[in-house]
Amino acid sequence: MKKKELCAVACLFWLAACNDPASDQIEIVKNLFPVQFSVQLQKEVLPFSPTRSMPPNTVPEPTIPDESDPDKDHSDKELEDFCSTIEYLVYDNNDLTEPVKHHIYNVETESDFSIVYDTLPAGNYQVCFLAYQAGKTSFTDNTFSFDKLSDTFYSTKRFEVKEGEETNMDVALERIVSRIEFRAIDPVPDDIKQFDISVKDYPTQLNILTKEGLPSSKEQNFTYNFDTKDKGETGKTHSFYTFVAPGDKKISVTLTSTDIGGQVMRRRIVSDILPIANKVIRYTGILYTPPKPDESENTFNLIIDNNGEWSEPEEKELPE
Repeated sequence: MKKKELCAVACLFWLAACNDPASDQIEIVKNLFPVQFSVQLQKEVLPFSPTRSMPPNTVPEPTIPDESDPDKDHSDKELEDFCSTIEYLVYDNNDLTEPVKHHIYNVETESDFSIVYDTLPAGNYQVCFLAYQAGKTSFTDNTFSFDKLSDTFYSTKRFEVKEGEETNMDVALERIVSRIEFRAIDPVPDDIKQFDISVKDYPTQLNILTKEGLPSSKEQNFTYNFDTKDKGETGKTHSFYTFVAPGDKKISVTLTSTDIGGQVMRRRIVSDILPIANKVIRYTGILYTPPKPDESENTFNLIIDNNGEWSEPEEKELPE
């Protein structure tokens, strides 16, 4: 082979090596640096009071610690006691249009559920964590949509990845849902069939960058069907979770009890409900018993004190 031909062949091999995908991959890996997040609950986040959820589901609610023993340490609660799924999203700090990374961690498949390991190029980022107990989600335009809301926690951080350095951060999650409860003071009648909750302006979606709930234009309906063991029970509670919309946006709820013949036994309207993150807002009153002829069915409102504690919901009685 002539000298010129040998040089040409050598050049071809050199160009092929330069365009080798494996070679590119090695160079990319060299430019990635380790990032680790240790995800935990904020210390002031307390478990929900034990209630029966509306609608009924198979997901267990967190149990309340034994408050009767003030010396007992309740700090041993783990992240998986409150949530089963973590959504991990990383944004380029200069472009929040869409995440550069989005990964879902499930407690059943992750050995280190509360620790996120990753590698990122040097740069400035914003990370968002969304942890929840149950339900399926979809994600579009920085917005999560849920088929069923459950206990939900959130955190976001801005951070810098520097070349040649390891990034290791602790992430404290805060509860971003409110739970709206309706507790009956009348026993469950023998002839009742179901109890319906219809919610207007219900924030079923969440902006992951602002942690604000987005009200839906459609009414959301929850139905509880009574069975034999419910009959005669007193103090029964129906509840649902909700995100918090911006601007003190309120929701309105219609409560309807129906008998086995399909006739309405009692219908009540609760307006101007203001959800507050990390708080139970509880309404107590007659939910099932048909009203008497001279009984007023006027709409009733409730104002919740902002200083109330999550473990001590504000108690109000509905008018007779």
